Amino acid sequence: MMATTATIRPVIEANGPALPPSEHALSLAGVDLPDAAPPVVRVEAVREVIVVLPRSRVAVREVHLDRCRADGVPVVVRPSGGGAVVLAPGVVAASVVAAVDDIPQFPEPYFRAFGTAATLALTACGVLGVTMRGVSDLCLGEKKIAGSALRLWRGRVLYQLSVLVDLDVAVIERYLPLPSREPDYRGGRAHADFVTTLRTAGYTAGVDDVAAALTVSLADAVARLHPGVASVYPRRGLSPGEPSHL
Repeated sequence: MMATTATIRPVIEANGPALPPSEHALSLAGVDLPDAAPPVVRVEAVREVIVVLPRSRVAVREVHLDRCRADGVPVVVRPSGGGAVVLAPGVVAASVVAAVDDIPQFPEPYFRAFGTAATLALTACGVLGVTMRGVSDLCLGEKKIAGSALRLWRGRVLYQLSVLVDLDVAVIERYLPLPSREPDYRGGRAHADFVTTLRTAGYTAGVDDVAAALTVSLADAVARLHPGVASVYPRRGLSPGEPSHL
């Protein structure tokens, strides 16, 4: 049965009912996308700090809920898998919904297709040497610069990506403990030793550059999976006829 936003309890009450997440936070997490008609491409530069938890993980294990509560940081559940992430200014977040064959599917081809599209977008921004490590991480050398998650259901694929462009990585340490599961190449490293940003790696591309390149590249990848032209939804609630304002 296809999940809806109601069935996944999209908001963890780390902050109490007085501080609901903003529309921007809900949009970044893609809580509305299980009910969206494909094809959809949404790419946004993050404007606030939020923690996004996959629907399959336990919040008290994956997130420092006490710190989120103290700092007024919302914790939102996304409709895909993967691990918990911190989204903050300096990050570009993307979500894609595409139609696929309505038969049992394996995730690897879709991770590869969309990961390749993201790599091409970064190459267009002058970022060279990006490789895929673990299941679907995008890396420069041994350090992660982008993470992704995926969900397959009823003839649809949802792919979600976050790219670290110019983030203060200390914010990850603040809100996330070491994850309950990690790829072998991480080797138990702390967040600060495991991730890097494009800026730290010496690249000058900004969030607007990366967002624009991802929009083009991911839309092209969606078009290869679906006969229609991907609708670009840079913000939750926009219709295809409204301007994107990327």
